[in-house]
Amino acid sequence: MIRIGTIVWFVVLALLGVGLFQVKYAVQAKERELKKVNRQIAADREAMRVLEAEWSYLNDPVRLADLTRRHTDLTPVMASQIATFDALPPRPAAEPDAVPALPPLASAPQGEEAIVATHVAAKIETAKKPAAPANDPVFTTSSAPAAKPAAAEEDDAEIRAILQDMQSSQGGADVQPGTGKTEPANETGAE
Repeated sequence: MIRIGTIVWFVVLALLGVGLFQVKYAVQAKERELKKVNRQIAADREAMRVLEAEWSYLNDPVRLADLTRRHTDLTPVMASQIATFDALPPRPAAEPDAVPALPPLASAPQGEEAIVATHVAAKIETAKKPAAPANDPVFTTSSAPAAKPAAAEEDDAEIRAILQDMQSSQGGADVQPGTGKTEPANETGAE
């Protein structure tokens, strides 16, 4: 009669044999996957070498100079084109009373008012900038400040009107036309 211990050992050996075959096939599958990944890496490296060679060709300075010459009107910078800061005309003096400052707001604007206020502030900043002379600004010999165009004065009037409308709709300070000064709004409700 076979003992029970012998049967247990045969079962354990059979299970170990099955486990060994499973591990063997799993290792073979992983080796095939590793070879596939290594082939893909080699192919990607080869593609990178080809792309680097193409990049070198496309960025060749001689080729780029030829393309520039054929397709654009660009020419190399000449030494006579370079100017110094001494050659620039002096900056015109800013006229502080030309554009009124923004009135202080009682509270931060909300929603559409914030967009309008930002737009108005940008218009005021562009109106503060001096007008460029009609001829070449870099090599101008005249140092007289340019006169303010009529369009800028119309923009200033439009900005003041927008500010007054905003202030009256918010119940804030009213802007006095032409001065840029503010005074508190009438709290009685009469506008």
